[in-house]
Amino acid sequence: MYRKTVSFLIGLLLLMTSVLAMSAAPKEPTPNASNFILEDLNGVSHALLKYEGKVVLLNFWATWCPPCRSEMPSMQKLYETWDRDKFVMLAVNVNQDKVTVNTFAKQNNYTFPILLDLNGEIAGKYRIRGIPTTFLIDKDGKIITKIVGAREWKLEDIKRLVK
Repeated sequence: MYRKTVSFLIGLLLLMTSVLAMSAAPKEPTPNASNFILEDLNGVSHALLKYEGKVVLLNFWATWCPPCRSEMPSMQKLYETWDRDKFVMLAVNVNQDKVTVNTFAKQNNYTFPILLDLNGEIAGKYRIRGIPTTFLIDKDGKIITKIVGAREWKLEDIKRLVK
């Protein structure tokens, strides 16, 4: 009994020490967002560097993805309400053809920029493992946060994350 208690306490002490050491470790610098150039549904090229000085919501998605589809109405509302001089939304469709994506966007009245990553190259650059995956990028091109999974998008949440 005594031996088990001592072993447990030593294990607990080691665990607490490692947790404290990790929390005291210096934070890694915030990574820069990788630049890319992709065309939207209208054939217009978008380079991420073009949006330096603005906050960018970069969302990777697909039409066949139920969680992606569920968050898109709130993305449309967000797009309609935010100041486009300060914020940019780029929805990057991964591995789907233009006709499929364009049909989906028109059926749902989505007006935010939808870019086509036809071969998944940009998704690979951003190490996308599941969709939807969204990056919030600050005015200096640094990634503020990465969100995997669907969410209800609200302007207040974006402003809070940016500060």
